[in-house]
Amino acid sequence: MRNFKLSMMAAAVIGASSVIAFGGSIPALAATTSGARYEQLGQNAGWAGPGPSGSLNECYLMLLSAAPSDGTPAYVSGMLLNNTSDPCTGFLEDSVSGGAWTEVSPQVTLPATSQGLANYPWVKLANYFAGPGTSVRACVLTPATPGFPSKTECGSPVTLNDTSTTVPANDSTSLFYAHNEQSVSALGADDSGCRVFLNSSGSFDKTATSQALMGVEGDGTCTAWLETSADNGQTWQQSTPTYSLPFSKPNMYWVFSGPVADGTGELARACALSSTGNEACTPAW
Repeated sequence: MRNFKLSMMAAAVIGASSVIAFGGSIPALAATTSGARYEQLGQNAGWAGPGPSGSLNECYLMLLSAAPSDGTPAYVSGMLLNNTSDPCTGFLEDSVSGGAWTEVSPQVTLPATSQGLANYPWVKLANYFAGPGTSVRACVLTPATPGFPSKTECGSPVTLNDTSTTVPANDSTSLFYAHNEQSVSALGADDSGCRVFLNSSGSFDKTATSQALMGVEGDGTCTAWLETSADNGQTWQQSTPTYSLPFSKPNMYWVFSGPVADGTGELARACALSSTGNEACTPAW
């Protein structure tokens, strides 16, 4: 088991992000909402695989705390990512009052990928109580190889101090692909970062029912939103609320948008605005 300080998404794009010039008309910003904000924790579980390419060939389940969200609920969730050439299975376990560890979330299996750091699949799990009296940990199954059966690898448990039982908004996802690492950074005056990721549902290619979703990761104050275009990028419409992240350096925080339609003949892009007015959008997909 390995302990990851930075997320796979962040590590994969450091040094590669760029500001993308805006094309067509720029829509006015919609009202800002905080969404359910998550603090990236260090109690993760994962295994390293050969992978098809790149240096980060790992399957891992990143533990996220919902404590910084509105209402400070004592809940955690997991974000499972896979860029190996083997399937990747992850789940959460809990222990109540020091009792036995039992699976609290369904097991989720991500497909193997031949894409390396491009188009890697991920899923965000639902939120589960991890307050006083209850601990939660992230677990993954290693792939079976000749002479070595599959086994469970788990990270260290986490128990949040908060006692609230108010469940945060359900922003669990189905299978999405971080499409070709289409991401940008909007840096603030204090070198804090805000990164947005454009993700597509279901497969590598668009279908009539494809959806787009935005992930935002950062250690500084920023806002972000998702835009869509039905005329090949001539005009853009804001398709989600404007999500916000607070200043949090050195901790990393996440927020996830709801999905929007992004089928055949449509384009989508994710945009971010830093506290100093630095604005950037991903390439269109």
